[in-house]
Amino acid sequence: VFSITPSVPLIIIGGLLVGIGTKIGSGCTSGHGICGISRFSTKSIFATITFMICAIITVFIMKIFGIY
Repeated sequence: VFSITPSVPLIIIGGLLVGIGTKIGSGCTSGHGICGISRFSTKSIFATITFMICAIITVFIMKIFGIY
C-alpha cells in the first residue's frame, strides 16, 4: 500500500533533503543512474550504488518502526 502524506511540513522537509542530497551528490539519482552509468562514470556508478543502499536501509528501518 502506498500513500502520500498530507503533512505540509513533512513534504517541505523531504524536498529540502532531496535538494541537499542533489547538491552533495553532484547530480540527481536518475542523472547518475541513467546518464552517468551509460558513460561508464566511476563516480556515477558508486553514487548509484550508494543511493540504492541508502534506500534499502531506509525502507528496512521504516518497516521495523511500522512507518511503512
